[in-house]
Amino acid sequence: MTASTPSTPLTAGQPLTAEQLAARWQVPRSWIYHRTREGVIPAVKLGRYYRYRTDAIERFEHEGGLSA
Repeated sequence: MTASTPSTPLTAGQPLTAEQLAARWQVPRSWIYHRTREGVIPAVKLGRYYRYRTDAIERFEHEGGLSA
């Protein structure tokens, strides 16, 4: 398996890819990208790529996420 497969175990503090976040929330990856571009989901932009800090995503989920 490569590092980009969603089944790769994550280490603490390792940022999530859009694919991993989509699997976590059980939504399409395109939905993640759309909400990220709208500024709804907290993300870090690395060139043309987005990464999602686990602590920021957990805080987002705890605070109600999209339902807030």
